[in-house]
Amino acid sequence: MYICVCGIFFVSLQPNKKFTTRMTEPRKKKRVLVTYIEAGFGHITTANSIADAIEALHDPNIELIRKYTFKDDPTLRKLELRFVKDVKWANTFPWHNYIQMAATHIGGIHNSLPFVVHTVYRKERKIYLRMLEQIKPDIIIDTHYLTSFLATEYRDLIDPHVKVVTYNPDNNVHNWWNIRVDKFVVNCLIGFHDALEHDFTRKQLMITPFVTRKEIMEVTESKEFYRAKYGLPEDRFTVMIAAGGYGKSGMSRVVKALLHHVKHPITLIAICGTNKRLYRKLEQQKGKFPMVDLRPYEFVDKVYELNRAADVFLTKGGPNAMLDSALMGVPMGIYYCASPIEYISRHLFTNVLNCGRSFNQSWRIVKWINECVSDPQILDIYKMGAAKVRQDGNGAVQIAQFIQTYE
Repeated sequence: MYICVCGIFFVSLQPNKKFTTRMTEPRKKKRVLVTYIEAGFGHITTANSIADAIEALHDPNIELIRKYTFKDDPTLRKLELRFVKDVKWANTFPWHNYIQMAATHIGGIHNSLPFVVHTVYRKERKIYLRMLEQIKPDIIIDTHYLTSFLATEYRDLIDPHVKVVTYNPDNNVHNWWNIRVDKFVVNCLIGFHDALEHDFTRKQLMITPFVTRKEIMEVTESKEFYRAKYGLPEDRFTVMIAAGGYGKSGMSRVVKALLHHVKHPITLIAICGTNKRLYRKLEQQKGKFPMVDLRPYEFVDKVYELNRAADVFLTKGGPNAMLDSALMGVPMGIYYCASPIEYISRHLFTNVLNCGRSFNQSWRIVKWINECVSDPQILDIYKMGAAKVRQDGNGAVQIAQFIQTYE
């Protein structure tokens, strides 16, 4: 989230409502727009999961529209790249996100985002509303706070018949989630009660299981199957490490600690994502550490398959990465949190759902891995927690079924 607050004097930011005339002829299909924006890959993953679930209904009365809205215009794309840069900064310097979260309180928690959009993002707002007007959706589904806010602007100013549905991929609710949406979907009780604290009404709220890709829910192959598929040693304890799609968040520090201090033979799968510098560095270190069979990868589409091949997954506190690992039945170790949002997600998956452990120091991770290699049964309790998460099913299916009858 990118914030530029020029002052604390807020004026009325709601423009006069002027509605355009909606098409009067009967429409055969309900136009459902699912929007995509890159601000961390979790927003894209969840949007795609919901769209896939709607598509799987094969409902002849629904016209599904997938739109990378911020990639279709140079001005919007420039803003999206700022979001990407902002996420990378937060993954490297956690204080960056704390300052941003604190700034959302300036002028009141429901006023700071409208102020920024109507001043700093004024041009982008106009372009986005024009884009939605060309699409003419009946329902807009968003997974990001900014696209959600702009969708309600479109509904209030241009087409009052539109319904705005927002899925929050986080496990809590921050100040910039828009309370003007028609339906706000959360994935856990923490998010539900947090939403009430942020002035959402019970009528607005819908709670579902975690939203995930249907491919993940359909995985039935064993750990041994995926080790053979990717050419990994079948009899070695296997650790996978990742840090979101950008390969930041102290990942290189943890890899270094494992390379130098692990006491037992392991396979180390390192997912570098778009961090080409880290990938090249790890490629050069392959074969130099007798205890570690190092396997670096760049961005992997089906990364959950490599996750399934592992005995332990080390990652930052991103909710989607932790969810994938739980659904694959792989215990996790969380070594970094980029924001208050990720601290709450870490708490949910480690302390509440009991899918793994959290660590503040690299040497503690190395110690844990050494213990796990010596006695793999200590991971059984975390596997039980992960199994319960999978039993709840896929929230994307419930959202799709809701959209099918929503008017």
